[in-house]
Amino acid sequence: MTPHDDHEKNRIAWDEMVEVHWDHPAQKRREFLAGWCSLKSIELAEVGEVRGRTLLHLMCQFGMDSLSWVRRGAVVTGVDISDRSIARAEELKKLAGLEATFVRSDVLDLIGVIDQQFDIVFQSHGAHCWISDMDKWAQVVAHYLKPGGLFFIVDDHPIICVYENPAYSYLHKEPIRYSDEPDYCDREHIIETERVEWQHPLSQIVNALIKAGLVIEKLDEYDKGYYPIEADWVEDNRYWYPPDGPPLYPLMFSLKARKAG
Repeated sequence: MTPHDDHEKNRIAWDEMVEVHWDHPAQKRREFLAGWCSLKSIELAEVGEVRGRTLLHLMCQFGMDSLSWVRRGAVVTGVDISDRSIARAEELKKLAGLEATFVRSDVLDLIGVIDQQFDIVFQSHGAHCWISDMDKWAQVVAHYLKPGGLFFIVDDHPIICVYENPAYSYLHKEPIRYSDEPDYCDREHIIETERVEWQHPLSQIVNALIKAGLVIEKLDEYDKGYYPIEADWVEDNRYWYPPDGPPLYPLMFSLKARKAG
């Protein structure tokens, strides 16, 4: 079994999952079409002004965050492995009356698919666990950044795997395989297709970006999550906390890096 075989399993799973998410109230598609911004405060503050700048959004699902950047003035290209995600992204941009380019590709195969560089490469919530090779991923990020360009990622903190499943270690190296489990958005819907995730400690993410030639500018950790891990979690200002308050370990991280030049 190769990593690309596992990526193909995930593509099939995401083709199913995106149809579950498309109409789910938690995704707030109707609110988005009425003008709501899906981006959260962390990425808005850290990425900053995007008007007139080119932005590549890796692993964009059906493009709501991509199109939220468009509304803020960016010229956006979104990429996702799932055919259905890209089809839904094209539909969403038409419904919203916005312009963006959406490309169907595995992020690890992206070099050569798009022939330009960008001011900003962006990746956000729920994405890095689906990538099998951090070094190759970082090379893709560096390849598509203009000299002086900004890379920003915000996502689950990898330490939470230790608290969610005691069978896994923070330094777990083998792919994590599972099937017949609920979708994270609609817990009543069971995804039968096998899904494969990879555990990436922060050191692996940081070192891959350094190895690819990027300069790390900032690394932050947060005691709040971007979605409710358990049904009893409490929302505050669009982030989520356990019912008894912030935990004693981080739930998210963000990182800013820049390409020299």
